[in-house]
Amino acid sequence: MRNRFTPALIAGSLALTFAAAPLALAGKNESKDTAKMEQYTSEAQSAIKDAWLQGKLESALLFNQYLNSFAINSDVKNGVASLSGAVESDVDRELAGEIAESIDGVKKVRNDLVVDKNEATAKNDEADNRSKFRQKVDNATLTARIKTELLMNGSTSGLAINVDSRNGEVVLSGEVDSGEERALAEQIAANIDGTQSVENKLTVRGS
Repeated sequence: MRNRFTPALIAGSLALTFAAAPLALAGKNESKDTAKMEQYTSEAQSAIKDAWLQGKLESALLFNQYLNSFAINSDVKNGVASLSGAVESDVDRELAGEIAESIDGVKKVRNDLVVDKNEATAKNDEADNRSKFRQKVDNATLTARIKTELLMNGSTSGLAINVDSRNGEVVLSGEVDSGEERALAEQIAANIDGTQSVENKLTVRGS
């Protein structure tokens, strides 16, 4: 007996086929999106872990009293720590490598440090100069902030008070009208963020 396909039956079959196609395509796209998201999440987690390991490594190098960490560059990628730059001796080179290997989570260490005493010393001097410059800026900033507060306060003679600061240690000098003003000026200076101590050399006029 020969099968007979009516136009209605053929049309119905085609309709079901075309209706199922978008669903299948959507399923494939969803799978691709999920895979991409999982890959992105994995890469992000790896990058975060690398940054955390690099922070630990830099801290360990910085606080080691035998190494000049300013001359050592460190990087961590996929758990592999890379060291580059210059050190003063073979012992320092090995020490830096051992410190990197001791960091929990570091899988491998690539030690590209070169022994060059002159370069290591130059890097250290450069770092010292930068540190001194930053300290000068910090001192000037703290002095300016204290001076501004004294000038803005109606109960202190800001123009008559000299302010000097060094490494957070503030010195006040000059003349004020009363003991209360002297104490207030000291309190204002002490309240400024960055002040470690205040030496009050202010004198009271007429005393």
